[in-house]
Amino acid sequence: MKKTIFLLLLCFPGINAFAQKGSWGEFPMVPLKSFSARAAESGKIKNTPEHAQALKVYERLCEARGDYRYPVPEFYLTPKELVAEIAYDAIPTIYLGITAYQVCQSFGDQADAAMAFLLGHELTHYYEKHAWRKSFASNHQDLGISQQLDELFQEMVKDAGQGKMRNKLLRFDTLTRQFNDVAMETQCDYLGGFLAYSAGYGAFTQGDSLIRRLYRAFKLDPDLPGYVSLSEREKLSNKSARKLQDLVEVFEMANWLTTVGLYEEAYRYYRQVLSEYQSREIFNNVGATAMLQALKLFSTDELIYRYPVQLDLEMANSRGDDVETLRKKLLEQALLHFDAAISLDPKYAPAYVNKACALALLGDPVRATYYADVEARQAAVGKYAANLPMVEVILGILEAKSGPDGAQKAKVRFEVAMKTDKTGLAAYNLAVLTKQPLPEDVPANTGFFEDEAIDGQNPFSIMFPEVDKSMQIDNVLNFTQNTGMTEHSRLYINSKNGKTSVLFQATKPDYAGETARGIKKGSTQQMVIQQYGKPQQVVYTPTGQLFRYAEVIFVMKEDKVDRWVLYAIK
Repeated sequence: MKKTIFLLLLCFPGINAFAQKGSWGEFPMVPLKSFSARAAESGKIKNTPEHAQALKVYERLCEARGDYRYPVPEFYLTPKELVAEIAYDAIPTIYLGITAYQVCQSFGDQADAAMAFLLGHELTHYYEKHAWRKSFASNHQDLGISQQLDELFQEMVKDAGQGKMRNKLLRFDTLTRQFNDVAMETQCDYLGGFLAYSAGYGAFTQGDSLIRRLYRAFKLDPDLPGYVSLSEREKLSNKSARKLQDLVEVFEMANWLTTVGLYEEAYRYYRQVLSEYQSREIFNNVGATAMLQALKLFSTDELIYRYPVQLDLEMANSRGDDVETLRKKLLEQALLHFDAAISLDPKYAPAYVNKACALALLGDPVRATYYADVEARQAAVGKYAANLPMVEVILGILEAKSGPDGAQKAKVRFEVAMKTDKTGLAAYNLAVLTKQPLPEDVPANTGFFEDEAIDGQNPFSIMFPEVDKSMQIDNVLNFTQNTGMTEHSRLYINSKNGKTSVLFQATKPDYAGETARGIKKGSTQQMVIQQYGKPQQVVYTPTGQLFRYAEVIFVMKEDKVDRWVLYAIK
C-alpha cells in the first residue's frame, strides 16, 4: 500500500515543483539562484578562447551521443552564476558558467574531462526527457485522473487535521519530490559519465571532488535547505562513479570478446550495455556481432567472399541442427539493430554498409544494392569517407554473385575500392574473383608470446581464478573479476554456462612497466607494429583502436598505447 501511495504522489498536479519554471530545466548539480531569475539575466559568451575550448568538448559529446532525432541544443558560456544548465526555449540551449569553467581548469590535464562530466550530465537530462516528465503533471491538471488524485490527496491532508499525521503527509510529499530529483541527478551522473567516456575523455571518477570545488567557488552552504547536503551529493557521485565503472567494464569486455572472435558472447555483453545506454555505435555493434555470428553458420562454398562488416571477420564455420533458420534469425535481428542506429543518425554510414551486407547475406540483392549504392554512398562523406571503398566491395560481391556476366563489373568495383581501401578486403575479394593466390591474413612474424606477463603473472596457466566481483550478464554468461590480481593489473573472466571461456588480464592506468618486447604506455602505433608485426585484427571503438595479436591486445588511444591486455581462451 505504501508503494502505491508513493507512485500516486509522483503524479499529483499540486506538486508544482515538477513543472518547469519559465523555460529552464530544474536539475542543478549545485543549487544556486532561482531559475526564473537566471532566465531573465542569462548572458552569452562566445568567440573567446574559453568558449572555443568548451565548445570543442561539447561538440565531441554530441557527436558521441549520435542522436539526431531531436535538435542538438546550442551551447554558450555565460558570465552568470550557474554551473551548467539547459534552457528549454524555442531553441534548446545549454550554458556553462564561466566560474564553473574555471573550476574545471583546476583539474589540469583532466580539465576537458571535468567539463565533459558537467556537460554530459546536462545532455543526459535533455535526451532522457527529464524536464518533460517533470512538467507533465503540471501541464495536465485538467485530466480527470489528475483532479481525482489531487482531491484524494487534499482529503488525506484534511482528515489528518492539524496534527502530526498532516505534517507527515506534507513531509512525505516534499521528500518524494526530492527523491525523484535525486534519482534523475544520479542517472545523469552515471549516463552522462558514460557519454563522456564514449567521447574519449575516459571514465572521470573525480565527480565528488568537482562538486566540492564548485561549492567552494560559489561560496555555498554545504547544508542548503530543500536540497541534499554536500556530503550526500558527494556520496551519490561516488556511487554513480562505481556504477559507471561497471558499465565501462562490460563495454570493454564486449570489445575484447569481439576482438578475439567470440561474437556470441560479445553480442550478449553489448546488449547489456544497450539496456542502460543507447547510441548509434552500440546499436551498430550489437547488429554487427549478430551478423558475425551468422557468418560462422555459412559453409566455405557459400561464403567465398569477405563482406565489409564494420568489425573485421573471422572466417570460420560451425554447424547446428537448423543452421539456415538460425542464421536467418541472426541476420534479421542484426537488421533491426542497424535500423535503430540509422533512426538515431540518418547519416551514419557504417550502419548502412552493415545493413547492405545483411541483406546480401539474406539473399536480397535488390535492397542490398539500394542501401549500398544509394544510402551508404550518400552518407559516406567527410568523416565517413573510409566507407566509400566498402560500398564498392559490397557492390562488387553482389555483381560477382549475379552470374557470369557480373564478373567483369565486380572486377572493376574491387579495383576501384583498392585505391583507398586500407582493410585489404578489396584485394582479397579480387584475388578470389580472379582465382589468384590469396593475400596472407597474418604476417609470419606474429605468433605466440609465452613470455608476456604483467607484474610477473599472466592468465595462460590459471585453472581456478579467484574472483572478488561478479555480474550476471544473462542466463548464459557471467562476468567476474579479480580486481587485484597483481598490483598493476586486474583479471576479467567470462564464464559460459558455468565454465570459464576466456580470461583477460588488463594493465591498470598507472602501470609504467613494459611488455616482453619493450612496449609501454605511450608507445606509438608504429613502435607496436615494429615489435609485434601487423595485427591479426583491428577493431575500432569510440575511444580508439584495439590491436589483436596471438595472446595480447593493445588498447590504442590517439594512436598511442593506453594499456594492454593478455588473454587466454579456454
